Amino acid sequence: MTAPTRPPRASQPYPVAEHPDTGEFTDSGWLPVLVAALIGAVAIAIAGVIAGLVVVNIRESAVADNPVRTPAASAPMAQSPAPVAPVRAVDPAPQLLDQVDLQRGVQLVLIDSYGMDDVRDVRCPAGQTVTVDASFDCLVKIGSTQKSVSVTITDTDGTYEVGRPH
Repeated sequence: MTAPTRPPRASQPYPVAEHPDTGEFTDSGWLPVLVAALIGAVAIAIAGVIAGLVVVNIRESAVADNPVRTPAASAPMAQSPAPVAPVRAVDPAPQLLDQVDLQRGVQLVLIDSYGMDDVRDVRCPAGQTVTVDASFDCLVKIGSTQKSVSVTITDTDGTYEVGRPH
């Protein structure tokens, strides 16, 4: 059985749907497309901000689990630095080392530079002034033994060297 055919019309070779005359059809052009694009861009921006906040929160919680690395602390160099003492007419108020940062820095040097494990309870004296070539000792618990570590201030910025525990 074959489907009935109709002769083609030259003006409309393919059937085209007629527009309804109910008034529901409007030709508003590109406006709906632009509004949809703007809403999509705002949604993507909000999702990006939320994702960024999640990443920052994860990083902050990971940093809280690990001690902060202090760039001022360093292991002793192979060669001794030449002492340089600047001469000033008027000495400013003495600069003090931050005890918490100092203790954290000593712990990081012992772990990172000397490869020691289980470094705990670092205790350095409070109120250490930044004086070049000044030395003091910090008490450190490595494993179950209490040891002493020598710390020497190497420059006026508060950079210091941490010796091996003894």
